Amino acid sequence: MTFEIRKEDQAIGFSELEFGDPPMGIVHGALRPTQFYFPNTDTTGCKLFISGTYEEIICGFIGIEDLSQELDEPAIAVTILVSAAEDYEKYFKYHLDMYKKQFN
Repeated sequence: MTFEIRKEDQAIGFSELEFGDPPMGIVHGALRPTQFYFPNTDTTGCKLFISGTYEEIICGFIGIEDLSQELDEPAIAVTILVSAAEDYEKYFKYHLDMYKKQFN
């Protein structure tokens, strides 16, 4: 599933949020920026959506780390705290399943 980070109704980037830490409520992954993304973008007011929809996932914070300049290649990561356990389970069930699998 692809997720969209929006600021002021403009999509600044997309991510599969391919990694997660379910006990902490964290998801993270590579960010594919759009033309509305700028390095050192202030993420205050950013929101998370299912890509192409108005279905918002309420978040405690969204952080973007851009190391592209230091690495001399595209390297942008996004880290998100999902506010509700119910939303984490609904949208990031695969992270929960992987987490639980390690204890079986």
